[in-house]
Amino acid sequence: MNPIRKHTSTMFASRGCDIDEAVIYANDVIAALPTESQAHAMTAVMVVLNTAANAFDQARGPSPEKLALLDLIRNEIDNWASSNFDSRVESWVEDNLDINDKVQDYINDNIDIDNSISEWMNEYLESHIHDTINSIDLVVRAR
Repeated sequence: MNPIRKHTSTMFASRGCDIDEAVIYANDVIAALPTESQAHAMTAVMVVLNTAANAFDQARGPSPEKLALLDLIRNEIDNWASSNFDSRVESWVEDNLDINDKVQDYINDNIDIDNSISEWMNEYLESHIHDTINSIDLVVRAR
């Protein structure tokens, strides 16, 4: 949609698509005005032209220069991130996640291995010996 179209009027002429010719015409009309009115008229025309130029640029999207600059910035960020990411992650892991020490600390703080093994062996042996004795049919013979 053309944002300028709604402000046009068929009551006035145009110069087709030749903006240069339209500006020359506007300057000629302004030059014919009394001197004290020329600055006001020129200001009004230039505000409309500047605004129309901005609308035209925006409608075309970002300039090729801006797109090239954005691509360059993105590439530099990607290169920096990929070249430094592994070493930064590795360094963070070394500083914060020493798994071996953390596991050993947990075992030392929460598990008494010697006592746990001894308790398990005693319980197993008592249960196993008790079950074995109960399942033996003992026959005693006297001579």
